[in-house]
This record gives sequence, C-alpha cells and structure tokens, in this order.
Amino acid sequence: MPSISVLRAAPTTVTLSGETLRLVPYVYRDFQPVSPPDGRAMIAVLHVQATGGSAFPTGVRVESAWVVFGQEGWTASVEKGAGVQPGSPVGEWVIRNGPKWGPGVNVDVIVVLRTSTGSTSLLRAPDQLIQRTD
Repeated sequence: MPSISVLRAAPTTVTLSGETLRLVPYVYRDFQPVSPPDGRAMIAVLHVQATGGSAFPTGVRVESAWVVFGQEGWTASVEKGAGVQPGSPVGEWVIRNGPKWGPGVNVDVIVVLRTSTGSTSLLRAPDQLIQRTD
C-alpha cells in the first residue's frame, strides 16, 4: 500500500483517453436485522464517471483500491460489479469485507485506474461518509 500521505495527495479527477474521470463511491455498513449485532463489514460501490457525460473510455478499469480513515488504511480487493455498459458514462466496481469503521464517519477512497496500454493513475474521492443501512 502506498503511504497515507501519497494516497491523500491523489487527484480528484484524471484525464484518460481524452475523458475526464471522477470517482463517486457509495460506502456503507449493513445493520439490517440479519446482520451481526455490530453490523457487517464495510462495502463500497465504486462508480467512476466520465464528467462530460461521454461514454466511459474503452479499456479503462479499476485495478486496486484503498480506503483511508485517519491514519489507518485498508487495501481492498476489487470486484467487477456491473462493469462498464457500452455507451455508458459510468463504470462500476465493488470492494467488500472492509473494516468496521463507522458508520457516520468520513473516509477517503482511492483507486488505481489502468488503461489498456498499461498506464496507471491514482484517483481519489475525499471525505466520503460511511452510510448505515438498517
């Protein structure tokens, strides 16, 4: 994992294949009645959006992800989620089994985007509230 300071310095937009992209995560913990008394581990749905509404760039994917809370960091395993639908401005990936931080606290979510040519870029969504589902 890169250092916390490197992750927190990542940009909030990047331009890849001529499209400006931003990360819009939905971070939550599940406390529904079937959950353990202290809730389930953190999950985040990672939406990477082309800001101009154009189609998401072909060949770009989320390769890795981290969530930072204070001076703690969690390295996540990235799952495809819905992926990228043809013509859609949004790609979707998921991370699961995170720490039991929050809910009600803010975290930074950082991803590595990889292009089909192999270049990589960090992308950050700062101050994301960990939601609670009941």
